[in-house]
Amino acid sequence: MQTTKADELPENPRERSNPFSELMLCFVFPVLFKGRKKTLEQSDLYRPLKEHKSDTLGDRLCSAWDEEVSQRSAQGKQPRLGRVVIRVFGWHLFVTGLLLGIREFVVKVTQPMCLYGIMSYFSNEDTDPLKAQLYAAGLITASVLSVVTGHPFILGLLHLGMKMRVALCSLVYRKALRLSHTSLGDTSIGQVVNLLSNDVSRFDVILINVHFMWLAPLELFVVTFLMYQKIGVASFFGVAIMLLFLPFQAY
Repeated sequence: MQTTKADELPENPRERSNPFSELMLCFVFPVLFKGRKKTLEQSDLYRPLKEHKSDTLGDRLCSAWDEEVSQRSAQGKQPRLGRVVIRVFGWHLFVTGLLLGIREFVVKVTQPMCLYGIMSYFSNEDTDPLKAQLYAAGLITASVLSVVTGHPFILGLLHLGMKMRVALCSLVYRKALRLSHTSLGDTSIGQVVNLLSNDVSRFDVILINVHFMWLAPLELFVVTFLMYQKIGVASFFGVAIMLLFLPFQAY
């Protein structure tokens, strides 16, 4: 088996890192300490993770694409790349969305509720000191969870977007190698470069916000209901003003 320069690099420390190290991002410390002492070189880097390698991701996507082409051709329909991407990465995307939903409701909804309980104690609406202490503990716990889980979650989404990009680049590259001279004459180099550099690079950032397309309306409904329980009809005016600003933000 032919070896490459990447195979000669040290093993990625994340391959053997424990859950605590992944949560606290401790596996990057050796590189940071080394970079503090000198300018990093290629030999100071690590091999990519096995799950991030182009051949592994490309094989999975190409296999799913060939299956999609055979199935859709039998039905007399055009194959769709979006269906293939969802088939290969859909489960991971679903799990990240589910975890994000749990995190948002546990952290973002708990914080204002605990803050309201603390304010009620200092305004003499609820003079029970035990409740105030529990609300304060809940507020601190939610804040810590928000910080501790935020960056690893974003890193996981970036990794998933990168895996989609690498798999699609591998698919485009393999397709280009199989094109005939006639087909290559109809396709310019600029089109291929644009696909590999600009179009697929959007997967690196889009996954950070894609889950909020369904999560934001759900959060808005829950938060509006909770505010209505506390302050009544006045809550709808605040939500209405916020919604009126959405077109301006989009513009």
